[in-house]
Amino acid sequence: MRIAILLLPLLAACALARPSPEAARDAARRINGLSTAALWQIQATTPDMVELSQVEAELGSRDVVAAGNTYLGRRSLARARPGRYRRPAQDDPALDGIDCSDFITGAAAQAELMGSGGPWNDRHRLDEDGDGLACGWKADLERIRADVAQRG
Repeated sequence: MRIAILLLPLLAACALARPSPEAARDAARRINGLSTAALWQIQATTPDMVELSQVEAELGSRDVVAAGNTYLGRRSLARARPGRYRRPAQDDPALDGIDCSDFITGAAAQAELMGSGGPWNDRHRLDEDGDGLACGWKADLERIRADVAQRG
């Protein structure tokens, strides 16, 4: 009984870390309105991995992949592991019509994933392996990292 009582605050804190779909949409709108320079500042400093994913998706959608000594994926790739996020049940057949082929870029798919509530609320199944990165976004980030490394 005491263990359960002690775990309740911890479980509540974990639940708060997951944004609701509405909060994710609000955050996406806020991030979309920021300047590219402001986005790079957030990308370099935010401790919030959800915000980092949203910011990197927005920068990728703007086709701005590197600035100075930083680049998209510099911090986020190390945390991307298959199975990190549980897949939600698909309970809305109307959402079945959206998949990775509907997006021109991995960044656009990632922006949709994050703007819809993030990897915890992936109703479109854009992040099939549960690593937090949608469709081809992980491959895009790995390519960006390799390009930056090659340039030295």
